[in-house]
Amino acid sequence: MKLLRVILVSLLVFSLVLLPIAHAAELALPSGDLTAPTIKHSPIRKDVPPGQPVDIKATVTDNVGVKEVILFYRESAEADFKRLKMNRDLDSFIYTVTVPVADAPGLEYYIQATDLAGNTLLFGHAFSPLTITVAPAAAEGSKTGAVATMETPTASAGKEEKSGVSKWVWIGLGVVAVGASLAVAGSGGGDDEQPPPSTGTIIISGPAP
Repeated sequence: MKLLRVILVSLLVFSLVLLPIAHAAELALPSGDLTAPTIKHSPIRKDVPPGQPVDIKATVTDNVGVKEVILFYRESAEADFKRLKMNRDLDSFIYTVTVPVADAPGLEYYIQATDLAGNTLLFGHAFSPLTITVAPAAAEGSKTGAVATMETPTASAGKEEKSGVSKWVWIGLGVVAVGASLAVAGSGGGDDEQPPPSTGTIIISGPAP
């Protein structure tokens, strides 16, 4: 009878003390997994146009299973990081997220991966984040405007103007010659009857205008 009591007390102590401790240890380290995930990521080297969304990708694997992958990012001028969940592409280990809008001078970010056992790995850090450079926006006055230009007289226009002057000189000389011939014809005889003025043609040669 005494031995039976000792056995019952022992079972009670085991159920109240040892079982909770063993269960807690099992929750803390499921399956005994002590290996953190691995992250492979290629930082963005080229400048990103301002106001354009940015896609960030990373390949994350784990010996048991990946629970979640989080992107922490901020504008370069901000103090606090924002977080976005990275989604896994189907049939691959690639996790992707799109940062809505990027403005100059750029972004700072790092990636955190956690497995099913709670093991965590960082790619980059809050105190030393990865960077994305955003190209500065083009100034409004940099666009090329229409420039008014004044047309200068060409060589052909000057030639035409010179030819016009020469033409009028020759016309003036022709009028003077015609007037002189008519005056000579009118003063030729002393008779009262004057012969009708004769008409003729005067040919004036000169360089073509």
